[in-house]
Amino acid sequence: MNKSRRFQFCALAGALHASAYAVADPAPSPEMARVEVAGPGAGNLRRNDTAGKIVVGRDELLQFGDNALSGVLKRLPGLSMAGSEVRMRGLGAGYTQILINGDPAPPGFAIDTLAPELIERIEIMRTTSAEFSAQAVAGSVNIVLRKGASRAQRDLKLQAEHDQRWNPSATMQLSGRDGGYAYALAGTLSRTGYDNGARISETLADGSGQVGTRRLFDERYLGSIAKASLAPRLNWTLDSGDTLSWQSLVDVARIDNHGGARETTLQGSATRSPISSYRSRIHNDALRSDASWAHRTGGDGKLTVKAGIAINQRDIDYAFHGADAAGVPWLVRKVTSSASDNSAASSGKYLTPLWPGHSFGAGWDGSLTRRRETRLQRDNTPQGAPLYTLDQDYTADVKRLAVYAQDEWDVTPRLQAYLGLRWESLDTATVGRAMARAQSGSSVWSPVLQMLWKLPGRERDQLRLALSRTYKAPLTRNLVPRRYTINNGNGPTNPDVEGNPDLRPELAWAVDAGYESYFGKGGVVSVSAYARRISGVTVQRLFQDGATWVSTFANGGRAESHGLEFDAKLPLAALYPGAPAIDLRANASRNWSRLDSVPGPHNRLAEQTPLTANLGLDYRLTAAWTTGFNFNYLGGGPARITPALSSDAGPVRTLDVYALWKTGKASQLRLSVANALRQDRRSAQYYADAAGSTARSTVAPTAGGVRLQYEAPL
Repeated sequence: MNKSRRFQFCALAGALHASAYAVADPAPSPEMARVEVAGPGAGNLRRNDTAGKIVVGRDELLQFGDNALSGVLKRLPGLSMAGSEVRMRGLGAGYTQILINGDPAPPGFAIDTLAPELIERIEIMRTTSAEFSAQAVAGSVNIVLRKGASRAQRDLKLQAEHDQRWNPSATMQLSGRDGGYAYALAGTLSRTGYDNGARISETLADGSGQVGTRRLFDERYLGSIAKASLAPRLNWTLDSGDTLSWQSLVDVARIDNHGGARETTLQGSATRSPISSYRSRIHNDALRSDASWAHRTGGDGKLTVKAGIAINQRDIDYAFHGADAAGVPWLVRKVTSSASDNSAASSGKYLTPLWPGHSFGAGWDGSLTRRRETRLQRDNTPQGAPLYTLDQDYTADVKRLAVYAQDEWDVTPRLQAYLGLRWESLDTATVGRAMARAQSGSSVWSPVLQMLWKLPGRERDQLRLALSRTYKAPLTRNLVPRRYTINNGNGPTNPDVEGNPDLRPELAWAVDAGYESYFGKGGVVSVSAYARRISGVTVQRLFQDGATWVSTFANGGRAESHGLEFDAKLPLAALYPGAPAIDLRANASRNWSRLDSVPGPHNRLAEQTPLTANLGLDYRLTAAWTTGFNFNYLGGGPARITPALSSDAGPVRTLDVYALWKTGKASQLRLSVANALRQDRRSAQYYADAAGSTARSTVAPTAGGVRLQYEAPL
């Protein structure tokens, strides 16, 4: 047993020992019946909204002490993570929309730039509404940041995590109110290090199937991330009753990466750099700030206007050193690059009741985003002789404008209806040093119908139905024809990547239906189904530029996607009076899709994840002690990307465990173990045509982590 595994075993044993000690407490509190895992009002927000959505409160978000938001999202119903990409119903790559306070996240936004402590709740919206952007083919994830508190509050949270190394973090939250003025300030500081590796096996064969080359690559990646985040918010209630609010989010990250690869040639020829190393330094700065004004008009009408900016800047210095099989250096590649995504946005909404139980709303939503990329690559010999120079500079402007109207109506005491219509236009212009100006425009009408019916004689049971039209805009980075080059071993399964300025939006018709049953305090069981029909799907194209393999994107064909979803929270005390204070949580999503421009079998849309599932338990042993676990399963399997290229991914199993000890009235100590199973990640890619085939498989070990977190008021 290695040192890291011994450390995790001891920590887990300690957590279980603490739980056993709490069970033996001779004076348990008689007043506790269950664990409250949802934030205040989260259940009512979900139950009473005509739109089908799941609301996850702050308590549940912080339950396992995750230091990254990606660790939280993978446990939520219908969501999964593919690296840093959020997938809903198994689809990422722009099919899942990420919102921050209801506004689309800026291009290039990384989910882990947001610390979980800065978030009030997360809303998983299975269908769209007219007031939100219709760029939500799979659905939307709305991240609502923390707001001002109703009372003075000063909290400090300290955390230390150990996986391959120690990773400390600290969070401070301040809030208060004075008459009509309220403020809140949350800030985090963290340092994270990693030491990962992978073994890659590559086999090349000719058209007859005769193997000509077999290679093994042992890769290692090391790095550290220092990050600071600050989220201030101010609210004013004026004497007139109007309210003004200002909220910002600042993220600063400094990343240092280094590593290398060593190749073992088992048969045939080696690559150009069998021995290589790299180092990169990244400065990533992000600012998001918006202000809003809410005004009551005559009667019960309300006008809300909001304006904001978002600035994202990423600067990278990268160096690659390549050596031949004898260890003789031959290449020094230095790359200086930058990418900025800056945007300004404005929105407004007017809501007014027409008569009791019937309200009308209308509004607008617009933004202007500019993405600018520069990249200067210089290849030299170790002696300084120039080999190759590439200087690129591109700018892409994306203008979005939308207007909408919506009507919410309580048709009967049991039937609620929502009708919405949104018109959204998208104009894109791309220009660069090595290309002529490319411009495209499109507009989409997005009707939305939602219905909620509470079953007669069963007040806690209800049915939902939604019909809508949505779309997927091209990712800004995929519009820029900059080429991202591979340092070594370019091939059909490891190509360079290049954008396409002629990409058009994908259009989708959607239907969602579901049944929900609520019981007890916080208990819910829901079953739902969905179907999507998509046209103009963005697909991957492989081609050769001389001897170099390049991957790009193009619109082509139609796709269908459908699936079943299950979500349940089961407090045992609500089912069996006198039962232990145990809450069970379970959710699963089974997804299918078919892309008609790629021959089957396994022609899934965007390598859709076929199955996600979670099973969890929370057990409140006494008023002071709580423990629990969550098991996450992510299905894999083969997927066909192009007629000649396919991929395969192994299933992923993750187990997280925690124990919480409330040491005082407002202080607590949390011990958690992340990824206790430490399962290897397996993936592969295959390419085959008349000229030959390439098979490339990867095995990447994963690390577990132990976290100790202390939270107390100041």
